[in-house]
Amino acid sequence: MKTLFIWMMLIPLLCISQNQQETQEPLIIVTMMIAPEPGDFFKFREGIKEHNNQYHAEGDLGVRIFQVMNGTNAEKMMAVMGPMPWSALDKPMYDREAHDKDWYENVVPYMKDEQDINYWRFDAKNSHFPLNFEMSKLDVTTYDFKSGTYEKAMEHLEKISAVFKNQYPETPLGIYVNEFAATKDGRDLSLVYFFDDFATLGEDHKWKEKFEAQHGKDSHEKFTKDWMELINGAQTEIWVYDQEISGIGPQVTTKTEN
Repeated sequence: MKTLFIWMMLIPLLCISQNQQETQEPLIIVTMMIAPEPGDFFKFREGIKEHNNQYHAEGDLGVRIFQVMNGTNAEKMMAVMGPMPWSALDKPMYDREAHDKDWYENVVPYMKDEQDINYWRFDAKNSHFPLNFEMSKLDVTTYDFKSGTYEKAMEHLEKISAVFKNQYPETPLGIYVNEFAATKDGRDLSLVYFFDDFATLGEDHKWKEKFEAQHGKDSHEKFTKDWMELINGAQTEIWVYDQEISGIGPQVTTKTEN
């Protein structure tokens, strides 16, 4: 049965750390995987497009939706909410009855009943968002950490963060920790790299050289060995921003503090 809270999950991706400074609360990202029925794909797109334009085109309830290109979730869509404090979910919502009526009549009938919802804490300290960039394509790698390795893993993430901030200052990087991670689902942390052109995936970004420029000669080999001892595995997906059916545009106008 479709959850009554689906409507809460169709909201934006990046308002960035400025909000955290204002609220002094940890920020979260909420993601929901959506699978349209293949035979109703175009009806689904039309329904969610009109729904987002009417109810999620601005403010805290603005929507961004991404197409998943590869892996077991290929051809599904990802809807994202946040960053926002947990307390934002306690605020009254506008005209919920009209919203839900439109959602269940014009969108839900064209969806498969297999949503996957996760809550992710935004790591503002280690993430890196330069001022003024636009959503386009995301390289999302999700890691499964071995039991008892979380603190050590976060120390390693600080090293990754330092390379992005100092060696790739124009490249946005987001780090998110699963608030309700389970030992069996393998999704403890997501590292999100933002890029504009697919050609970027075929380029040599000289990661090893940049890493050692930041942390010293031969530091990359040791880091890689130690990192692999902390994880059970990882999975990478490419997400593509779908502006046509998103409620809000691709612009991100704030940045993290380095």
